[in-house]
Amino acid sequence: MLTYVSVEKAEEILLNQEIKRNIVEMPILESLDYVLAEDIVSDINIPPFDRSPLDGYALRSEDIKNATKENPITLEVIDSIQAGHVSHKIIEKGQAIRIMTGAKIPKGADVVIRFEDTEFTDKNVKIFSYLEPNSNIVKAGEDIKIGDVVLKKGKLIKPADIGIMASLGKTKVKVFSKPRIAILATGDELVEIDKCLEEGKIRNSNSYTIAAQIKKLGGEPVILGICGDDLDKIKEKLLDGLNTADIVITTGGVSVGDADLVKEAFIEIGGELLFWKVRMKPGTPIAVAKYHSKLIFGLSGNPAAASITFEKFVRPIILKAMGRENFKLVKVESILESEFTKVSNQNRYVRAITYYKNGGFVTVLPDKHSSGVLSSMSDTNSLFYVKAGTGPYKKGDKIQVELLDFVEGK
Repeated sequence: MLTYVSVEKAEEILLNQEIKRNIVEMPILESLDYVLAEDIVSDINIPPFDRSPLDGYALRSEDIKNATKENPITLEVIDSIQAGHVSHKIIEKGQAIRIMTGAKIPKGADVVIRFEDTEFTDKNVKIFSYLEPNSNIVKAGEDIKIGDVVLKKGKLIKPADIGIMASLGKTKVKVFSKPRIAILATGDELVEIDKCLEEGKIRNSNSYTIAAQIKKLGGEPVILGICGDDLDKIKEKLLDGLNTADIVITTGGVSVGDADLVKEAFIEIGGELLFWKVRMKPGTPIAVAKYHSKLIFGLSGNPAAASITFEKFVRPIILKAMGRENFKLVKVESILESEFTKVSNQNRYVRAITYYKNGGFVTVLPDKHSSGVLSSMSDTNSLFYVKAGTGPYKKGDKIQVELLDFVEGK
């Protein structure tokens, strides 16, 4: 077990863990926001035939080589083709076929002239300029060719991807399933959210904050409820969670000075403690263990500390379990529009509000920064990284932030 590791070392340890990824097959419409567990290979050309991208006339380019505004070429119109229909006539010298957007190019034609560039009747059409062969023709396979890997394994499925699969006639797709994450709150001071508060008690808000963060990522949260400061009961609840979920998260019972019941429970059920305590504020007292192929995270009972350590350490594991390849928070340079006067002897993550303004990022800090304060997290969408020994920071300073959300404008 490593004690008091850096943020970078903790991230390295976690991302080096072998994470089980389960694969399921589902209808394509249900696969939105899942990650592909297979390559999607096309067995057809798209479009499957040469087609017209506009309304006009299909004809032979050689017939209009000498066409000018002063001396237009008149061609005989022998047919008309609507989208979804095919003409069985072959265009010969001096002939043209009226064609609509999306319709198959008739045999003999090698160019399409826009309606706007012609004068026409039901029987004839006048052409006023020359176009080279293959002008205004979308070739078969121009979008997708037979054998193309159109969607690669590991891709997050978006609405357009579902349309692509539909165009290939694919009704079901293999994806990485979304992990189940069990959440256990520990502490004698906690009561359920629907209970009346007694003196010295607080409601179990942490489980719901963490569950919402899990849902936002696409995971499936399972709230196990509350367990008092009793080692045997914590062990029992942990094993229940491990039997039904892919990852277990606990809150509370890991702070320095506490009975360290959660960390002890991790070890007593047979978990391998990977690290204990990280050099960061808030969230220093975090314990992480591996139980067979599953990870257990012991987060602080302080709301902000639990939320921030979730984003830094649990979030990447959930995304990795879902098949995602990119799981680190996006870092950007921003201009601070507040002041931060504290100087810390270790790395600090300050909740922040970052938005895009006048071509760059701007960051505002909430008034309250305590790890036990939940209310100031409501509008925050980023973390301001304060390196150990730096500061104070004043308004107008360039800073680095990690984006949790991104909004255009404040």
